[in-house]
Amino acid sequence: MATLNDFVDEINHEISEYAESVKKELEQKLDETATLILEYVIANTPRSGRKGAMADEFIKTDIGEGHTKTIVIHAKEKGRLVHLIEFGFQHKSGKYVAARPFMRPAFDYFTPKMIEDIRRIISGN
Repeated sequence: MATLNDFVDEINHEISEYAESVKKELEQKLDETATLILEYVIANTPRSGRKGAMADEFIKTDIGEGHTKTIVIHAKEKGRLVHLIEFGFQHKSGKYVAARPFMRPAFDYFTPKMIEDIRRIISGN
């Protein structure tokens, strides 16, 4: 005969399993979105036409795990130049070099879909 404690234990077990499955789905969605953003950034980074172009520098790095996981997309060696291309700059000769954004458009394009997917995962649909 099942007792009230058995019923509570079963509910706790089901909640734990559900929470773990949601956490795994969220991590998977984060990884998928980071991969798509990385591919977009690599494809849309202005190229100089020579070997060692900035587009070849971008990588994604995982920091933490579970609900504290963060994925950072950055340039390995040429990170100090990214903002100049993204936002434009004035050369020391006085010539203005126009902005050619490639990171912000990736964020703007993929983030709303990821947020909707996260809402869907959390609500259980």
